Amino acid sequence: MLADSLTRRRLLAGATGMAGAALLAACGGGGPGTPAARAAATRKVTTPLGTYDIPAAPQRVVAIDARLDLEPAVALGLPLIGYTYDRAKPWVPVGAEVPWLSAKPNVEQIMSLRPDLIVCLNHESEFWPVAKLRKIAPVLPTDSAVTWRENLTRLATWLAVPDRLATAEADYDALLAQVRQRHGDLISTAKVAAISYLADEATVYVTSTRRSDQGLLPAETTLTDLGGSSPDGKLFSMAENGLSSEQLDRIADCQGFMITGSKDAYDALMANPLWLKLPAVKAGKVTLLEGDIYHGGCYTVRKAIEGWDALFTKLKEA
Repeated sequence: MLADSLTRRRLLAGATGMAGAALLAACGGGGPGTPAARAAATRKVTTPLGTYDIPAAPQRVVAIDARLDLEPAVALGLPLIGYTYDRAKPWVPVGAEVPWLSAKPNVEQIMSLRPDLIVCLNHESEFWPVAKLRKIAPVLPTDSAVTWRENLTRLATWLAVPDRLATAEADYDALLAQVRQRHGDLISTAKVAAISYLADEATVYVTSTRRSDQGLLPAETTLTDLGGSSPDGKLFSMAENGLSSEQLDRIADCQGFMITGSKDAYDALMANPLWLKLPAVKAGKVTLLEGDIYHGGCYTVRKAIEGWDALFTKLKEA
């Protein structure tokens, strides 16, 4: 179920490096403060994958999942040489010099890049081939079942970069405080929902409600952090909180909806006669947050907060 949840949106929508560093040092080309010497130094860490050494100062890092691995890697200032799964979202400040490598990781290609560290979602599959990647370089795992903050904290602890973690958390908390101040009690009293619509399935997915069979999604995490409420997960019988058009009455008590995704998906849903019958839709309490926020890290949650801010602003309008 988790693999389907993580991959469906895409379908629809250094051992060598360290040896080289040691050789440089042996030849007099790697003093204690040089990049070669820094690359040769290691730190022992204990992760869900076991206890092993990683570079104390990584020089060549590959992030496997563009959502759950790339975002924390960027926030922690890791020197990236590539990433996979999907193109980086426009709100993720990854440098233009960092290439997207492929959808499914090509192990031979990644090996040729000689990474000294890899960040990868700990969910063994063709999209996240942890076992094969560990034969190339040490792997630091992320976890789709925990919050972006917990993933970032774990990585920052293993990498010993607490200042980077503090900056990311402070930026997020400041944005939360601004939105809470703007909207006050409205956040806690209005029931709202984030909606992802797949037109070819004619199915509405409520992404702001927690279910045990999916990871923690940015829309749900941010609404909870703001102090808001969304429909109860018991209302949904389909996987991933999906509702057919005939089941939309189950969210009729929502006072507002944030549709996430493309303008085409928004237009398709706004043309659905059963959707148009919902009281909040009739009242015009619907906003569009363009972009895929279904999964993501510290940058995607900020984008989600911006979306909630726009929806609560819409709810205030007469």
